[in-house]
Amino acid sequence: MKEIRVEDQEKVQRILKETTTYIVICTIVVVVMTCVFSLNYVPSESMEPTIHKKHLILNWRLPYLLGDPVPEYGDVVIFRENGPQNRLLIKRVIGLAGDEIRISEGKVYRNGEELDEPYLLVRESTYSAVSEFLVPEGSLFVLGDNRYKSKDSRFMEETYVPVENLYAHEILQLPFSVLFF
Repeated sequence: MKEIRVEDQEKVQRILKETTTYIVICTIVVVVMTCVFSLNYVPSESMEPTIHKKHLILNWRLPYLLGDPVPEYGDVVIFRENGPQNRLLIKRVIGLAGDEIRISEGKVYRNGEELDEPYLLVRESTYSAVSEFLVPEGSLFVLGDNRYKSKDSRFMEETYVPVENLYAHEILQLPFSVLFF
């Protein structure tokens, strides 16, 4: 029977130690990227020019997992859409519980005051209908920055986003090509 040399034993031990270290590091990265952060692809232009189509966004999930998930006015949030597709959407928070939202001639009013929205892609509107909304408790009213191409609270199956559907808060945007070139 052939004896295993000490050098070979040390080599096997070093390989096992390195493999274990890599597995632990990969596990930590997976947990952090699924629980603390998330990376999502933006397939549409609904948030142009703030968030560009075909970009990746790094999202901060921790506040929505551990704390009070109610965002502030103007925050860009990612949430699960109610409905059969249950997909993630990204929009800007316009109204919180109890707010009266009115949209008239392309202008948005919250509790009677016109919003200053410098982030909008287009300021004029061809919408002539007046829409009024009263945001219920535990809900949000959200709009996309590109109002012509956004499926938002004006057009979603359920007008208001339940706070418990919040998924993350956008923190960083990366062009998709950055990852491949």
